[in-house]
Amino acid sequence: MKNERSIFLVDDDMFSINFYRQVIENLGYSNVSTFQNASIALYNLDKKPSVIFLDQHMNDISGVEVLKKIKRFEPNTYVIMISGQEKIQIAFDAIKYGAFDYIVKGDTAEEKIKEVLERIEKSEDANATPTPNFMNKLKGIFKK
Repeated sequence: MKNERSIFLVDDDMFSINFYRQVIENLGYSNVSTFQNASIALYNLDKKPSVIFLDQHMNDISGVEVLKKIKRFEPNTYVIMISGQEKIQIAFDAIKYGAFDYIVKGDTAEEKIKEVLERIEKSEDANATPTPNFMNKLKGIFKK
């Protein structure tokens, strides 16, 4: 199932995109598309990605605005927000509008990406809903 899962990486920072792509491919996922522009990523939603890693702060549009559009187009897509900001309000808004998780960029980003992909696999294997308990998400966001 891993190799079949379509994953989008949306970030205007090329270093971050390359890093996340390498992490995800090392975990066994091969269908990874990258976008340095949120508008182009939105245009490509017809390719039906099952997971989208989405940067919160981009030049053309905020990650939360992109998240809202993704969820209107395809509500079952797992969207994981990634941000350099540890602001609880941004994390709260992301979860409120349907993000599966919120990852803070930094030293633990690689481990967090691995953990969130494992949770997605487990939730699908158990036929669980794609949205875990809201309070548990908030508790785990800023753990270091």
